[in-house]
Amino acid sequence: MQKEEYIIDELIAKWLSKEIGAEEKQFLLQWIQESAENKAYFDQMKNIWQISHPAFHPASIDTEQAMSNVMNRIETRKWTKMPVIVWWQRIAAILLLPILLIAGYVLTTHPLPYNNQPTAMVYQEISSPFGVTSKINLPDGSVVWLNSGSKLKFPIAFVGKERNVYLSGEAYFQVHSDKQHPFIVETKHLNVTATGTQFDVESYSSDTIISVTLIKGVVNVNMGKNQKIILHPSQHLVFNAISNQYNKMTTDIQEWELWKDGILAFREEPLGEVFKRIGRAFNVDIIITDASVARQPYRATFKNESLDEILQLLQQTAPIQYKVIGRNNLGNNYYSKEKIEVLKAN
Repeated sequence: MQKEEYIIDELIAKWLSKEIGAEEKQFLLQWIQESAENKAYFDQMKNIWQISHPAFHPASIDTEQAMSNVMNRIETRKWTKMPVIVWWQRIAAILLLPILLIAGYVLTTHPLPYNNQPTAMVYQEISSPFGVTSKINLPDGSVVWLNSGSKLKFPIAFVGKERNVYLSGEAYFQVHSDKQHPFIVETKHLNVTATGTQFDVESYSSDTIISVTLIKGVVNVNMGKNQKIILHPSQHLVFNAISNQYNKMTTDIQEWELWKDGILAFREEPLGEVFKRIGRAFNVDIIITDASVARQPYRATFKNESLDEILQLLQQTAPIQYKVIGRNNLGNNYYSKEKIEVLKAN
């Protein structure tokens, strides 16, 4: 790690621990405002800090040493040049240590995670900034992969008869089996109930189309107004929050489970959806100028390609062309996300 990067990491740690001096604070703020990448790096470090500093006070955890170990493993990378699977592997490695520390503390101090006595719930919220995918181990042994631009809120220990978590964005759930304590994913427009299954839920706050895809087991989906449906493996539910209508179909589950391994898979997906998912994965705004292009079905799998390589492959295999618009200066050294315009091929 270069000296300048180490100084920045040290200042971020001081900021988050509320030990930063006035001159150091001014220097750090100026660095954050220099570029969108610096801001994204700061947000990433903030997420790591929040994970390693839960709402309780784990005296048995040396968080300073944990933070130091995490920092020593972080390297700044240019997002558009890094293959998506490599980026995911680095983020997973960064997040693993503090999450394991929390899990160890919870299991040590809460040996009975299901307490039917009235107890105040203490929650932890984890965010994955755009361009970042993370893996979370929940107190009950369940595992969650949180996609780019998503948030998951969950208790530090499950209390009562249900295991409730709250999702905004997309997540892949591998639920620890416990029929006595149903696992419920609550979103803005629908709830998914499981006992021990694997499934994907996509429910971004900016979207009115919500989807649930079942990989293994069985889940119950409650869309309100007495609309309840059971999903079986390889079934995909699409719910329109505006019309309050849904459609259930059979799907290729690879599209909904491979993203957690850093692989973007599309199976006859409209290019509008393809570019939306690519934009989230690489933290760029992709604008399609022609509606007929957005409706064009596309099939491909991207594993080790960078954003530049994916765009070039799309231009070669789909009826499109693109141009990079770049970032806009928003003032005060703030810049917008990179924009890419997709046009119909001539």
